[in-house]
Amino acid sequence: MTEEEFVKHLKEEILSDAFNYYFETLPTPKKGKDRYWEKSKQLFHSLNDEQRNQLKVFTQLIMIDTVSSIFSKLDNLSSYANQESFFEVTLNGNVISGDLQEIFLMSIEEDNA
Repeated sequence: MTEEEFVKHLKEEILSDAFNYYFETLPTPKKGKDRYWEKSKQLFHSLNDEQRNQLKVFTQLIMIDTVSSIFSKLDNLSSYANQESFFEVTLNGNVISGDLQEIFLMSIEEDNA
């Protein structure tokens, strides 16, 4: 697997599969045991269609920013205050970190073009 494939799979898992799961599940009447999930469902049902669409856009923005921030750390573009060494992500003995954030953000730009 290449770094491009890794980014593609992670992007699909979070920005497609997880995103769709949440927004397909929110409208359902199923009761959950998690009070935060139930409150989220109540909030979702209180919104009109335009507000629900804006919530989806905002949620996707949060997901994109979160993934980008994680890739930034893995690529060593930013670090923590007391971080003493660098991250190195390998797959099958090959280093795939270094350009993950750039690949991810470029793919987001291509999706929005």
